[in-house]
Amino acid sequence: MPRTKLHDVQLWDGTWTWCYGWRDGLPVWKFRTAPAGLVTKKQLWAQRLRRRRGQDPFGLLVFHRSGCGEQVAPLFRLDLAIPSRRMSARWADSITAMGRAHRTCRRCGAKSTTYLPTSTWKCWPCMEATGDFGEPAVA
Repeated sequence: MPRTKLHDVQLWDGTWTWCYGWRDGLPVWKFRTAPAGLVTKKQLWAQRLRRRRGQDPFGLLVFHRSGCGEQVAPLFRLDLAIPSRRMSARWADSITAMGRAHRTCRRCGAKSTTYLPTSTWKCWPCMEATGDFGEPAVA
């Protein structure tokens, strides 16, 4: 089994570290080997942060997921991240109204606990009554 060759890379703060090579001009790290200060988009979101507009990735995280093969996630600098936008009351109200619309039958107006099918926007009793189950017309 061949050994992995490590490469030197200089970080934004002037320190040097190892990486597992280069892809598209960006240093590559494997799972749990990325230096502190580099995070994925999901990790930024978990910390209630977001990328600065126009911020390019500093490196790539390459890992294998069972059944999916090789996955690649861009890594962003944590020190350049900015706080995410706070949700206003109007914004929260509009999201609630959209969810309500997805659960309201367009024929009888009954409220459902789950989203209705977008092909009909009807509850099951209305679909049975009209015979419209959202199936495409056969030509």
